[in-house]
Amino acid sequence: MTPDPLCDDDGDEGGGRGGGRGGGGGGVGAPDRDALWRILATRRDHRHFHPTPVPRETIERLLEVFTVAPSVGLSQPWHVTVIEDRGVREAVHAGFRAVRAAEARRFDGERRALYDSLRLEGILQAPVGLVVSHVPPSGPVLGTTSVPAATEYSVIAAITLLWLAVTAEGLGMGWVSLVDPDHLSGSVPLPDGARPLAYLCLGYPALTLDEPLLQTVGWGRRSPLSVDWV
Repeated sequence: MTPDPLCDDDGDEGGGRGGGRGGGGGGVGAPDRDALWRILATRRDHRHFHPTPVPRETIERLLEVFTVAPSVGLSQPWHVTVIEDRGVREAVHAGFRAVRAAEARRFDGERRALYDSLRLEGILQAPVGLVVSHVPPSGPVLGTTSVPAATEYSVIAAITLLWLAVTAEGLGMGWVSLVDPDHLSGSVPLPDGARPLAYLCLGYPALTLDEPLLQTVGWGRRSPLSVDWV
């Protein structure tokens, strides 16, 4: 019996077959493959931004990533809030300052001095903020019986693809992890039930980073991949 390709459970769970900007399956040529690897290698977590506004059409084009991103059970459990308003960004920044102060107390000595010198966000410098939230599906989702958190994993996977698209557009993006989700929910208008998973700074980068910034300043270094073959 010939398997039905529409029922075979080894395919992509993304935005649909042949949908979105990317079209259907098929291989890519060497130039496209090389370009992808350059984007992967040059993607950085940016914290220094020019104030130059990002055109709305560019933001809209970047958000098309979510129409082709994979999601478990084709659930698409995400919502994006685009923040350009200065007042909202100032409210988010106030929450960041509180979390940063709490985290600073976890370090001491030279490590604390280095921590205090680090720029860890660009909330007020970047002209655009993006809050990407998880929206719980209203019913059972295929593929989540043993791993209910797979819908949240799908949101994170989509953010990763967005980061690559931002890099390809010549822009920079920084993920601000020093924010409290409850404070973020109170500072940014979100749909009912949405839980913010990421605050992302978006804009034109003010620094060219040949390597991760934390590596440049001596906070840490990338480690070799730990892998086993069985």
